[in-house]
Amino acid sequence: MLSETENQVRELIESKLTGTSKEEALLYHYSVERKLRAVELFFMNVKTATPVIFRSATSTSSEVQPDPVYYEQTINNISANIDAFFMSSKSTLDTFAHELRNLYGFSGHSGDLYFENALDLLQRHNSNSELNSYLSSYNVRNQSWYQDLNSYRKASAHESIIPIRPSIDVDILAGELRCKAPILKLPLDPAQKPPRFNGKDFETTGNLIKESLQHLITGSYDKIILDINLNKTTILP
Repeated sequence: MLSETENQVRELIESKLTGTSKEEALLYHYSVERKLRAVELFFMNVKTATPVIFRSATSTSSEVQPDPVYYEQTINNISANIDAFFMSSKSTLDTFAHELRNLYGFSGHSGDLYFENALDLLQRHNSNSELNSYLSSYNVRNQSWYQDLNSYRKASAHESIIPIRPSIDVDILAGELRCKAPILKLPLDPAQKPPRFNGKDFETTGNLIKESLQHLITGSYDKIILDINLNKTTILP
């Protein structure tokens, strides 16, 4: 759900801009919202993965094995959602970069644009903006969650970043042996070959990325509203 300031930015775009400028600004604004929702969705898909059901129930967990077909399907689905989580998280920032160019102009910059390019362009051409002060103070490049996002997004584009056979956590319910969602570990160093899966927990790492991403963008919209009121954006107050 959009924050109050995100809604204010949208309302100002709709009321102050016209034609192609308005259409482009709204495209990026809504795209950021949708990508944030996708990040939440893919994270929850991993967190609430359907437990693997054992083929047969016995009294000793070491004597049973999960159904191989169902297990394989579950792991593949989890892996796909993890890939989508990191891709969508990075895509949210890159889409936000395009919205910033639309709102601040970046002195007429055109062509390819990524989030870190946008930070540099904002510093170069809009250094007196409230948004630039906020992002410079936040120092996102040195935040651990952002470094993890970049590392795992890059790794997920080329390989599986969870074990081929993750650990499974047995749970005894009503006399029947079942299996909770697989225990997923991300390697501490995604560039390590072969990777050693004794590193970070996906739920903890992913949740920090998700929450930090939302915080960064919501905080940025707060500053964008101030810049609009101070006539420091392409939208006149």
